[in-house]
Amino acid sequence: MHDDETDEEQASLRCQRAAAAPVGMIKTNSRMAKPADKFVKVPLWWAEQAARATGTPKAFVWVWLLHLAWKAKSNTFPLPNGQLRSHGVHRNTKQRALRELEAAGLIQVSRADRRTPVVTLLYN
Repeated sequence: MHDDETDEEQASLRCQRAAAAPVGMIKTNSRMAKPADKFVKVPLWWAEQAARATGTPKAFVWVWLLHLAWKAKSNTFPLPNGQLRSHGVHRNTKQRALRELEAAGLIQVSRADRRTPVVTLLYN
């Protein structure tokens, strides 16, 4: 009977520890807990309208980059002009946004003369 009490006590302690764990932390086996990434789902039509309303078409570019990475199931993908043009983003705006994101260390862009750039998102 003593063994049963010990098992129950251990189970109770595990529940208490889990309840006392900080919100937003993920418990891993023998590693330290790390904070969970936070995400938001944004309908592309809404992001497009918000970019137009605020006069920030470059903001739509980075949302589109995340969408393309998800769609390609890869952090590396091509970015033709036509995709963004259909959402109201001019090719020069696309190029400025890519240069700024690259300078910030968020993406890497492979460019070739008169070819579609290939973008790689740099995050872990």
